Amino acid sequence: MASSNKGTDKAAVKRAASNKKRVEHIQTRKKVSDPKPVKIPSTVAKLSEGQAKFIWEKTDNVSATNAAIYRQDVAGAIIKINEFGLESEFGWVYALVDNEGEVDDVNNIVAMHWLNAKVKRKPFEQWTAVVTGGKDITGLFNYKKEMKIHGMALAKTRKTVLFQPSVVEPKKINIEIRDTMNPTTTHKK
Repeated sequence: MASSNKGTDKAAVKRAASNKKRVEHIQTRKKVSDPKPVKIPSTVAKLSEGQAKFIWEKTDNVSATNAAIYRQDVAGAIIKINEFGLESEFGWVYALVDNEGEVDDVNNIVAMHWLNAKVKRKPFEQWTAVVTGGKDITGLFNYKKEMKIHGMALAKTRKTVLFQPSVVEPKKINIEIRDTMNPTTTHKK
């Protein structure tokens, strides 16, 4: 009988630790009846579907999840594709790598959790993110935790070469035209 009490005590300790951790989670809607998250106006220029997809693909995958739905920003915060522009647990926005750079250059734009995007930062300098993500047996979650991010973490996303103009040289093709009336005669163009 004493052994069953010990098992119960261990389970209670685990639940208490889990509940303490859950308090730190960013849960904007605990019930369906809660108000919908606030919409965040975009400060980045209107992007085409291809550009938006490219920016989403630049973010890191979350292990053992569908990469088309969930990704991680540079601070490890989990973002969800259909929560773009929402102040929610997995909400995200487009953020500029260099705030003084071009607002319509996809190499200067990253997908970032909306709370991390609010943090003031300078390009190529260390900054402190406020949200990071995690995963446990209950699923994915984000929680508030200050985390130092190296200045080059955002700069690495700028080393892409998508949407740069390219010059295509026409191929030279040798064509022989045979005269059907006189099969021994050919004309080259």
